[in-house]
Amino acid sequence: MSSHRLSIVIAAVNGAETLRSTLESIDRLPERDRIEVVLVETAETDCAGFAREAAGPLRVVRGSTEEGIPRLRYRGVVASSGDFVAIIEDHVDVAPDWASVIFETMADASVSAVGGRVEAGRTGWVDSGLFLADYARYVGPVPEGDHADLPGNNIAYRREALLQHAHALAEGKWESWVNDALAASGHRLISTNRMVVSHCKGFTLGEFLNLRWHFGRSYAGMRLDHLSPVSRMIHFAGSAALPAILTLRATKTLASRHVPKITLLKSWPLIALVMSVGAAGECVGYLLGPGRSLERVR
Repeated sequence: MSSHRLSIVIAAVNGAETLRSTLESIDRLPERDRIEVVLVETAETDCAGFAREAAGPLRVVRGSTEEGIPRLRYRGVVASSGDFVAIIEDHVDVAPDWASVIFETMADASVSAVGGRVEAGRTGWVDSGLFLADYARYVGPVPEGDHADLPGNNIAYRREALLQHAHALAEGKWESWVNDALAASGHRLISTNRMVVSHCKGFTLGEFLNLRWHFGRSYAGMRLDHLSPVSRMIHFAGSAALPAILTLRATKTLASRHVPKITLLKSWPLIALVMSVGAAGECVGYLLGPGRSLERVR
């Protein structure tokens, strides 16, 4: 058996109850003795009890929600010790074979990262619609093989490859920046339907729209470093077309996946609403910058 170890980094920003389910799913993994969990604790989640209850290695690193989730994850990455480093959210449950797929894929030394699909862990019109709007690109079946667009809440990296570009997290940017940099420098990123997490957090509509607005503003703000003043204004003006573009793109993607047509039809108004609110946030971000929106993304 390989002696490689896996570290799982989790920014604990949503409270103890959702995190408990995530940790229980990790503790059930057959490879738990080869897995180190790194919890980045915040004022919202006291993690001391989890360290005592864990079925395997678990360490707690102190952070603050004011840093934003990417920087919290960076704290966890630099504190981790595994040969491979996975990043997930504090409100997803990992499938029973999740870790074995990571170990198996990473046995190919040419692979620097592997990501999988995200499935809905809750039902109901609001939860289903909001989930589809947020994770359209990662609902199964996802592309198989070499693919750089991997979900930020279901991804594992070869440690040395991640550390080459982890400064993007330290700068407050999402994993997509890391993935693009890895792909641009010739690293292989693999997508597989066998690596599955279930998204188990529920939202009210108002709460989710607020989060989506702040995500859109923070995302636009992250891009400003690479935009000239002219490009910034072009992106600002182009934001007016984003609701239609993003809604059409999400609809086409979901229509190609294992989503029942009736579910997609019922969810379409929510998808359109979410995309419109996110686009409004981007518009403000291009004009005024990110503000403190990243702190409010959960």
